[in-house]
Amino acid sequence: MAKRLSYERYLWFHQKLKKKTFPKLKDLMEKFEISKRQAAREIENMRLFFNAPVEYSNAEMGYYYSDDSFEFPASMISEEEIISLLIAKRLSVTIPDEKRKRQLQVFFDNLSNYFDLDIAELEKKISLKNLHYHRVGQDIFDSVLQGLKLNRKLKITYHSIFSKEISERMINPLHLILYMGNWHVIAYCEMKEGIRDFALSRIKKIEILDIPIQEDLKTLDIKKNITESFGIFFEGARKKVILKFNDRVADYVREQVWFPFQTIEEAPAGGILLTFFVTDYREIVREVLSFGADVEVLEPAPLREIIKEHIRKLSTLY
Repeated sequence: MAKRLSYERYLWFHQKLKKKTFPKLKDLMEKFEISKRQAAREIENMRLFFNAPVEYSNAEMGYYYSDDSFEFPASMISEEEIISLLIAKRLSVTIPDEKRKRQLQVFFDNLSNYFDLDIAELEKKISLKNLHYHRVGQDIFDSVLQGLKLNRKLKITYHSIFSKEISERMINPLHLILYMGNWHVIAYCEMKEGIRDFALSRIKKIEILDIPIQEDLKTLDIKKNITESFGIFFEGARKKVILKFNDRVADYVREQVWFPFQTIEEAPAGGILLTFFVTDYREIVREVLSFGADVEVLEPAPLREIIKEHIRKLSTLY
């Protein structure tokens, strides 16, 4: 018999069990025209994959639920959903945790036993290339996850890419984010007395402390801060950025999402205007410079000056 999910059979048998009619293998065989061996396998699969409390009654010579409160899932994953998950699995290359990657592989291996779809063969046809991501130690990644899960403070040794300093910090982990190919933990830094982001690739040592994070920090809506402004900097007021792209790159920029709440409109003299908010100019500078003469910063004035200074420095090199 072709490999496939037998959800219809599971659901039919489940309904019989809920009605306490003590269904038999013969009932399943006749209903779906399958062999006795296949019928027995379907019942075993209900136990294995759904933790269904199916038991056999010698007195009734049929099956029943040992726990009447058990409910079967309302729906089952489809082949199209499997393909979507397969794409997500390819993106998991950025996860620096081999244990979780292995768990994900086991999940797909189990699914392959119940589908006509050759998952392994399809996966060979999906690749990622030039996906830039930073190396992160598995122990660092796992410790941050544990700190987030347990709401425990972390003691880290951190190398700042801006100041070049190496310092010990006590942080209260609040949120984990993959940003521009690098994993960051958003945390309250007790040394700086504020919310900071720490790139996991720059954490040299980490220790999970048996100290709970500050209670008032649990109510902070970090997700809201992330979605309201471009980048992951939290300090400072939100500032509107307006970029004008010429016709040469306008279509290319239209295809991109720089920020979920961005707006794009046609510029009066041609090209497009891209508008969004930032709290820090450092991240947007490199994006602007990557477009060279095809983009102009219209607002704000301080960002225009920063770009001018970079251009002046570049002119001394070429």
